[in-house]
Amino acid sequence: MRQRICRICLIFLSAALLCQCGVPGLPQCRRVPAASRAPAASLIGQARGDWAILADRSRASEWPAARARYNANLAKLFDQLRCGPDGWDQRAAAIGTRIAPPDNQSVDIARLDGLVPATAVNGNKLKAHRTTDGLGVPLVGWKETTPVGQPREKFQLPNGLPFNLTAMLAFDRHGPPSWSFHKRWMGDEADVGTARHTLAADWTAPNALYWRMCELDDLLIQNVILPARFTEETGVYFVTPYDPDKIPVVFVHGLVSSPDAFKNLINELSPEPWFRENYQIWLYNYPTGNPWIYSSMKFREVMRDACAYARAQGHDRQLKRMVVVGHSMGGLLTRSSVTKPGTRFYDALFDKPVDQLPLGETERRLVDEGLLYEPLTEPERVVFLAVPHRGSPLADMTVSMWISKLIRLPKTLTVELLDSTLLAVGDAVQGENPSKRMPTSINSLSPDNRATIALNQLPLPENIAAHSIIGDRGKGNTPESSDGVVPYWSSHVSPVVSEKIVPCNHGVPDCPVAAEELKRILKLHLKDRR
Repeated sequence: MRQRICRICLIFLSAALLCQCGVPGLPQCRRVPAASRAPAASLIGQARGDWAILADRSRASEWPAARARYNANLAKLFDQLRCGPDGWDQRAAAIGTRIAPPDNQSVDIARLDGLVPATAVNGNKLKAHRTTDGLGVPLVGWKETTPVGQPREKFQLPNGLPFNLTAMLAFDRHGPPSWSFHKRWMGDEADVGTARHTLAADWTAPNALYWRMCELDDLLIQNVILPARFTEETGVYFVTPYDPDKIPVVFVHGLVSSPDAFKNLINELSPEPWFRENYQIWLYNYPTGNPWIYSSMKFREVMRDACAYARAQGHDRQLKRMVVVGHSMGGLLTRSSVTKPGTRFYDALFDKPVDQLPLGETERRLVDEGLLYEPLTEPERVVFLAVPHRGSPLADMTVSMWISKLIRLPKTLTVELLDSTLLAVGDAVQGENPSKRMPTSINSLSPDNRATIALNQLPLPENIAAHSIIGDRGKGNTPESSDGVVPYWSSHVSPVVSEKIVPCNHGVPDCPVAAEELKRILKLHLKDRR
């Protein structure tokens, strides 16, 4: 039976490693759809009449019908604008319109690599479709970046950047009507004459398009088995340009995962005006085959770099109110990075003083930064989602240990450390025995892992508010519960400001009840100045 399970796992892993699906392209429009081929002059005339109604406050009772007609005509006009040869300006002129110059609230569409109606994006990857009714046509803009594994600007998402936009066609007495493309994440309303209207928005479409175009979520198994291959993508991605007036919410994913683990949470947060006004999202990505204590060191290194960049952009008042949300193994990275370790990790892993280890400069730096480090100072609140604070029994199962043996660690964790007899940055080698195998992410999650035991001997920092959201699979049997991967005795930690049991499995970030709890915590954070 054991051999059969191993063969099945090998077939699955081989298929996953060999599958290199190409990145899909953006929805194209070479010909105007039949439903949008009405004469442009007629559509513009109707839109102009409805614009006049929408600009007149005394006719507010007519606004709902006028808005519906304006939006319907505008959608057809946008199809005529986006489809066919030539550039945006030429196509706009061909239908009797023009493109307005961009400003702080609108984008320059000539700098985008794609612009499609939100209705053309398949949102099936997300559990719910979130929209806001209003004026205009929701769009998704796309700006290409480099693929996974290729260099790009710091903090930039791989593959491309999605932009949540709303198209408007404005009318005045002078010249042809003008198109503008509003940055929907920056503002909720637009002026129509002396009136002000909520802009329509589709919050799911940009999120869905990104995970359709990005490769990160297609490489989860490779990310574990061949972590060295994805070291280049270890870093923080800013979902929107950094804003010093907004609080960063940093999402840290777990094992066999990528930042796409949070796509449904982001889908629930993005429509909330209070969230967009006060928060900005940072996504942390890392190869999950490495032992968690090493990944924790890299997390601190990357976060310090990101925070230094943020401080160079302006004041750091909101930066110092940072919230970190860690799922599963990502919660171990989070907890260890905000906790001052003293010598607890070092003492758990070594049986002689650090000055007596035969270390070169590089290896001593790894010890200092990996075990004897100073914690991050920016986070003010952390949220643990299904975190195995005391490990997971699944890590000790035969299949888990077998898969762990397939993992090929980076040279930083093998050659450099083996040469220095420093095998314990990831786990449990004491003294000078270079024959033991370097631990991986899977066996570093064992309840017997010495780094995990040491972490639980460190109290949660008193200056940081902590919260736990824990799944019980809907069985209602806490404290005997489990989310299917992590039992309650491991995911429970104290003292925390709040602990919420939700009817979910280990995929807590996909749980609607968990999303509502995170909203509650983030609203509390706006009121609570610690």
